[in-house]
Amino acid sequence: MSRLRPDVQVAFAKYRPKGLPGERWAVARPLAEDAVALIAPACRYLAARLLVPVTAFVDWMVTVNGYPADAAVVFHPVMIRRFIAGSDLADKTRRDYRSVLLRISEVVLPRQAAVSFDALNDQPVSVPHTELELELLRSWALGQSTRKKRRDASILLALTAGAGLDPYEVQHLRRRDLHVDEHGVVVSVPGSRPRQVPLLKGWEYLLLNAVEDLAADVWAFGSPTRDPATSNIVTGFIRQSDRGSEPTPMPTRLRATWLVTHLAAQTDPAALMRAAGLSKASHLLSMLVHVPTLDTPEHRRHLRRLLREGAGPALPVS
Repeated sequence: MSRLRPDVQVAFAKYRPKGLPGERWAVARPLAEDAVALIAPACRYLAARLLVPVTAFVDWMVTVNGYPADAAVVFHPVMIRRFIAGSDLADKTRRDYRSVLLRISEVVLPRQAAVSFDALNDQPVSVPHTELELELLRSWALGQSTRKKRRDASILLALTAGAGLDPYEVQHLRRRDLHVDEHGVVVSVPGSRPRQVPLLKGWEYLLLNAVEDLAADVWAFGSPTRDPATSNIVTGFIRQSDRGSEPTPMPTRLRATWLVTHLAAQTDPAALMRAAGLSKASHLLSMLVHVPTLDTPEHRRHLRRLLREGAGPALPVS
């Protein structure tokens, strides 16, 4: 701290956040002071004033949401957006807080692509999510304010985007229906469309981390001891979850994303229909419009591919 301006050193020595217990301030303080030290020389605000929004944000990230006290994680623009969108501050205060926090983000993560602060909730329910939207939804799941909410959000996201389950199937799944072996995770879907669905690899960690402490016979999603007749708990959970400006977590869109992911990867259509619990091919055909178009050389290779090698004479090359 000896290299800091004298006024910044004095601010650090005197500042005590109002309403924040001493043990929480002790956790937030090193990162908050480091962040303020980064921008204080080029900022019009005094260091004491900068500490107010930075401390509140760092405490929310590290203590409330359990993220590591790593500047590259804490000051990611997605997390700043969630904090600002979910706060109950006055509009001017929100703007001031966001300005300070984003300035720190620019210094800590100079190559991080800008993230839009506009809501992305106006897409039709059948349109699959983009990669950016899926990352924002991951931050929604992991950024919930309680452990139970984080668990349910992670399970919901993994089972819909990673296995294509619908809300009824999600809420009637027990922990014992998730099977893990050396080949990955398989979901045994109960109900009127019983089937085995391999979970997409990219969602395995999120799901397994969420259910690791659940007993085999309890419900995976929602209250472990709830009445099985309880209906529509997925919609209720989404409405009550902690929300920023992420896309609305819509199970229908997440299932569509799972279907299009498999279609783009050229999963066998019959196998995909069985895994999805579909009885009509028209459901898959309606998703084809969302499959990315191949470039011309790749398109030709796919259409020319032979069922077996050597099934015809080689053509002369002119």
